[in-house]
Amino acid sequence: MSTTGSTWTKVMACCLWFLVPRSSFLVAQEVQWRTDYAEARREAAEKDRPLVLDFGTENCYWCKQLDLRTFRDPTVVRLMNEQFIPLKIDGEREADLAAKLRIQNYPTIVIAAPDGKILGTFEGFLEAPRFQELLQRALASIPGPEWMTRNYEEAARAVAGADYARAVALLNTILEDRKERPVQVKARQLLQEVEQQAVSRLARARQLVEKGQTSEAADALAEVVRMFAGTQAAAEGGRLLAGLGSRAETAAEMRARRARELLAQAREDYRAQQFLCCLDRCEFLAAHYPDLPEGAQALELAAQIKANPEWMQKACDTLSDRLGLLYLALAETWLKNGQPRQAVIYLERVVQAFPGTRHAEAAQLRLLQIQGQPTRPVDFKDR
Repeated sequence: MSTTGSTWTKVMACCLWFLVPRSSFLVAQEVQWRTDYAEARREAAEKDRPLVLDFGTENCYWCKQLDLRTFRDPTVVRLMNEQFIPLKIDGEREADLAAKLRIQNYPTIVIAAPDGKILGTFEGFLEAPRFQELLQRALASIPGPEWMTRNYEEAARAVAGADYARAVALLNTILEDRKERPVQVKARQLLQEVEQQAVSRLARARQLVEKGQTSEAADALAEVVRMFAGTQAAAEGGRLLAGLGSRAETAAEMRARRARELLAQAREDYRAQQFLCCLDRCEFLAAHYPDLPEGAQALELAAQIKANPEWMQKACDTLSDRLGLLYLALAETWLKNGQPRQAVIYLERVVQAFPGTRHAEAAQLRLLQIQGQPTRPVDFKDR
């Protein structure tokens, strides 16, 4: 073959390479279908996710179109894999299940809540945008756990009372699993509003720094750190305050300022009847600032709380609630580390130590799940 012919062959080969569809080289992201009905039901209950059941048959044209088009849409794939339990069922092989759910035509999509309650049945082919809408509606119709609703309501009250640090802590517990329940959508919006307030306060403090008003800037930054603890703005404010203090104040002055801030926070806790937090701050002041007036004042404040049995009861109740949450978190950590026996020890401790509480109920449910006992109805609820 001539040199010219060889070169032409190489050029044609390169052109053909670029004409080959990308799908020939890259495996597209796909829906992670389950095929075992009972296992999918258990997984939905354990993960608190709704089910999507795709009923089809081997020779169904529109069933194949769902697979080739709708179930290849990136948004659909992400929603199905991250927030649902997808289950593919052959209606001819699983005739009993199809009959029980009154499936008459194929394809048919059934969306069900984690507890088995049917949220909707949809016959025929569905384009990706329409199917996305149905998935979002299903997520919005499933209420979150009761504790999330309580925490959101308490966070909203905290925001109304300008107790932003407490609101941030409560909202973060709601958003921890990163799902899109209606209460979580509201929690995320409320958290963004608090973050924006913190950013605005931080911006004003920065302006004071730029103007050289060191003392006023330090006060403004300390306020951001105290009022908006847990936000990104508070973290940035803390770094700015540390840098500002190293330039403007001596170590003794910084220490005195910190003691005053801690005492002010303890008194605010006292006024808000957050007695456990108040006692924690007072003990810290007494231990680390015994030579300053704030250390002595903290001891007096703690003594007032300890002299009142009702206030001490409130502090103990708060401590019990916190301890119950910590034990539950510890149990989950053991489970993630593959040591269920250790998890059982702490779950049983919660049940025994805090009977009748929501923490005990949560621990009991987790114990049943670990032991493999059913915690939900076996069959779908009537529509």
